[in-house]
Amino acid sequence: MKKSMLLLAVFLSSLNALQAQKLDIIPKPVKIQQKEEVFIIPSSVQIIVDKKIQKSADYIGNNFLKNTGIIPAVSIGNKHKKNTILFLVDEKMNLPLDGYELSVTKKGVRVKGKSSNGVLNGFQTLLQICSAKEVQKGTIPVVKIQDYPRFEWRGMMLDVSRQFFDKQTVKNYIDWLAAHKMNVFHWHLTDDNGWRAEIKSMPDLTLKGAWRGPGEVLLPSYGSGNKRYGGYYTQDDIKEVVAYALDRGVSIMPEIEIPGHSRAVTAAYPEIGCVTTQETKSVQGEVKNVWCVGREENYQILDSIIREFTEMFPFDYIHVAGDEVNRANWEQCAKCKALMEKEGYTDTFQLQNYFFKRVEKIVEKYNRKTAGWNEILKGGEINPNTEIFAWQGISYGIESAKKGHPTIMIPGQFTYFDMAQSENERGHRWAAITDTKRVYSFEPIPENDLTSEQQKLIKGVQGALWSEYLDRPTRFMEYQSYPRISALSEIAWSKKEDKNWDDFYGRLTNSHLQRLVNMGIAFRDFPPSATYKSGIITVTQPYEGAVVRYDAQGNEPTILSPLYINPIETKSYEQYLFRTFFNEDSVSPAVKVEKLPIASWNTSQVKTLTISENISENIDKNGIWYLTFNPTTDAVTSGIVRTVSLFENDKLIQTYPEEKTLKSKPRLRFLIENYNEKNNYRLNFIVDNKEAKESSARVNFNCSPYQEPEVKVTSSMTENPKFPLSKLEDYNIETYLRTDVPCVSGDWILYTFTKPVVSFKIDVLTGIPHHPRFIVNDGYVEYSYNGVDFEKGDSYEYGNATIFPKQAVKAVRITITGTNNEPILAAQDLKIYP
Repeated sequence: MKKSMLLLAVFLSSLNALQAQKLDIIPKPVKIQQKEEVFIIPSSVQIIVDKKIQKSADYIGNNFLKNTGIIPAVSIGNKHKKNTILFLVDEKMNLPLDGYELSVTKKGVRVKGKSSNGVLNGFQTLLQICSAKEVQKGTIPVVKIQDYPRFEWRGMMLDVSRQFFDKQTVKNYIDWLAAHKMNVFHWHLTDDNGWRAEIKSMPDLTLKGAWRGPGEVLLPSYGSGNKRYGGYYTQDDIKEVVAYALDRGVSIMPEIEIPGHSRAVTAAYPEIGCVTTQETKSVQGEVKNVWCVGREENYQILDSIIREFTEMFPFDYIHVAGDEVNRANWEQCAKCKALMEKEGYTDTFQLQNYFFKRVEKIVEKYNRKTAGWNEILKGGEINPNTEIFAWQGISYGIESAKKGHPTIMIPGQFTYFDMAQSENERGHRWAAITDTKRVYSFEPIPENDLTSEQQKLIKGVQGALWSEYLDRPTRFMEYQSYPRISALSEIAWSKKEDKNWDDFYGRLTNSHLQRLVNMGIAFRDFPPSATYKSGIITVTQPYEGAVVRYDAQGNEPTILSPLYINPIETKSYEQYLFRTFFNEDSVSPAVKVEKLPIASWNTSQVKTLTISENISENIDKNGIWYLTFNPTTDAVTSGIVRTVSLFENDKLIQTYPEEKTLKSKPRLRFLIENYNEKNNYRLNFIVDNKEAKESSARVNFNCSPYQEPEVKVTSSMTENPKFPLSKLEDYNIETYLRTDVPCVSGDWILYTFTKPVVSFKIDVLTGIPHHPRFIVNDGYVEYSYNGVDFEKGDSYEYGNATIFPKQAVKAVRITITGTNNEPILAAQDLKIYP
């Protein structure tokens, strides 16, 4: 009897394994029915492609081969034969335009789409099924899928101005979007730092405006260095890429940055800009980067540019930008002031509105519609058909929809992929720290703020990858894009009620990361977590089967570093770094070892929490310790922290009585000078949650790896009052110096210590933290043991230099030997190792 029961259990287990065969489709389909049977792909399988999509036949055949290893015979037709794979357009299907049905039986496969793009979407699902981890190669599980997108606009923008990406790279990017059922590629072709599209009526836009460097009309910027840098796409290149994209179901929307962000234009054709006696700077610090609104000839120039764009791009929309316009430029321009007086305008937003109304008419003249960033809503009404891209926040999308405009949700706080993905990674931070999970959390339709009719004006969702900081490391563009675009695709396609992070993450890590590798994408893998307790480092893998490697000397782990297999016993946990490796190209950021939180709370009630924790086990040395209050999510930041006190053997070391909001993520400094393993340490603090909102946080207490000696900083350069020299004396990693002027040869910044400092290494960093902007390009660091005589140390490499003193240092000096070709210089606190 027991034997029979055992055999039955084994049988049921194997049956369940078949039934549970995971397809791991991203984005998640609307309806899916699966059986345990399979279609065995014949070695000489025939693919039949409907005549209506025959332009995509080569694409279908080639990608089927890549994903299955089987060479298909591709023919044009619409008859479904046994053991064939049929791709059919059926415009009478009762599905949205991009919808499809995928049917796999033991006798063959049929993909039927409402449109050619619908068929291609079904094809992408078929490829994903063939490449799912649990699907046996050469077979396709029997399945029936009915699927269609939530949004008609599923887009992604790539900036090719700050960094130039060649034609093949752009094609690859389009392939990757198509694989995720994204249907709009927003090509940001022009900006201050380069004009990338050939315009035959204005050849200098690319002959001059596509290049920067010594002797060029554009200065070096964003890592391009002291060499000629740039490039552009000929009109034939662009037409080739447009056709390539259409064969894959992707439309290309071009963007012309006007009237601001136009330094490449005014550098090539100075007469297009305003004539002013006083230079004003844009938000990025650029000068002379705005079209003159009062110069009538400029509208004839715009007409010719837009005409040539419409000849290259068949898409319905031309994006004309309108963001971050330095309107102060117009206030200094005689022609713009005269136009304002003639029209009776009282502010420059009205002048901006005048400009865009004229641009709209030019676009309409060529049978296209206008799109722009949300700033173009200011200053007056515009054409209700103009599509608004709400980038500054969700509230701007709400405003746009309420004004009756078709609206694309592209808030920087969730969908700007130039944002850093963690606190210690390269990237912008002005909108948010945006990892894949945060992207996935975005909901594009603010239902509580819009009527049902207004909600219909939210046409879709889009991501954006601005390229200021994509110059390094190699393939960083791919790292910043994926898997965040995979998450974006599910937001854009799948039903709201089907969204579930844990389910998505399971599909992503079980099969989809391997698909990204198969596509040739060097994506960002998910980092492990490493914790330290009682002399032991324990690492948690980010997902089952993840490969984690480590370095014990403070260096970033490589593919050759030791594998983490078992917990590590050590007293020097601060030196360890851990990193996930999917392969040599797709890796996670390196992470440090963290101690476990010393306290936490979670409440949604109006109440006062008095928290007292014995933290003796956490403290293990003398040094500077930082207490941080970290909200568990961005949404649970209610509450005020106050009266934070640290006691050693019941004696008060330090207290912070003032109130600090949890939203500000308080970071408090404590100095422990008399550590003894027998000492008792206690932390007390109060949390006031004054509203019935969720308040939840983890409290961490970690020793700084650096010294923080008293220092005085002086400079030859004028400081910006908002970012003064004193910011280099506070040892706060989030604060820094900005000068108010460009640096020139002979400039300097001097750090003088009150008492000489003993250190084996000092990092002397310039630029904004984590941002390679406003750095020292040409210069070196010096150090002095007596404050008078200086020895030369490292020359600056990409804004960074290091010194290795042999005795106590009295002063450190940054010496600049050339301009950095930027409007200002930034510098950071010294990192002084013990």
